Amino acid sequence: MAQDRLTQRQNEAYEFIRGYMDEHRKPPTMQEIGDALGIASTNGVYKLLRALEKKGWIEREKHAARGIRLTEEDQDPFGAGGDRPRLPLVSRTASDQPDRLRERPRRLLSVDDRLLRTAADPDACLIGQAGDDGMNGAGIYKGDLLLIEERDWTDVDNGTLVAVLLEERLLPREFDFANGRIHLRPADRHYSEETFPPDHPGCYVIGPLLGLIRTL
Repeated sequence: MAQDRLTQRQNEAYEFIRGYMDEHRKPPTMQEIGDALGIASTNGVYKLLRALEKKGWIEREKHAARGIRLTEEDQDPFGAGGDRPRLPLVSRTASDQPDRLRERPRRLLSVDDRLLRTAADPDACLIGQAGDDGMNGAGIYKGDLLLIEERDWTDVDNGTLVAVLLEERLLPREFDFANGRIHLRPADRHYSEETFPPDHPGCYVIGPLLGLIRTL
């Protein structure tokens, strides 16, 4: 099923569900979703879930308290690759623990080495999955696999497309540093610009984007 773009609020709901299932190995209840997102009304949660289902991100079993299933399929669109470079597809990582980015990757993916030709250090490259549709105006969509060169933010030029960790979300954004703060700009009107001091534990700039790949 084709997956339509999510609003920021819908994406927050989806990422909570995905994170909850990663941690607890079962879907959350509507009450747990509401509590996590600050939604007092069960009807409000129902509308969010209905939107996620309509857009192809979840499937629901009627009359089941935990009847949610993610439709995302975990595939390797790069394929196997002989002598090709193999990069880690990073797993969920907290922004205040960036040294763990390469620990326990979801898998290693083979890539064409031509994709790394603009990298200053090919050994510093990794792959992360875009966690929202905040950059769809720049042609980057939720679920796209992002080729990232890990690099200190002080070595990133303003206006560069980067991957960042915000808490445990890996997101593409346009980077800008001004007035002593890191500015992360989306390319979709449904998402808000966010700013952080450089040492904020809830924000970690992984590095610039070199490319992306998606399956149709």
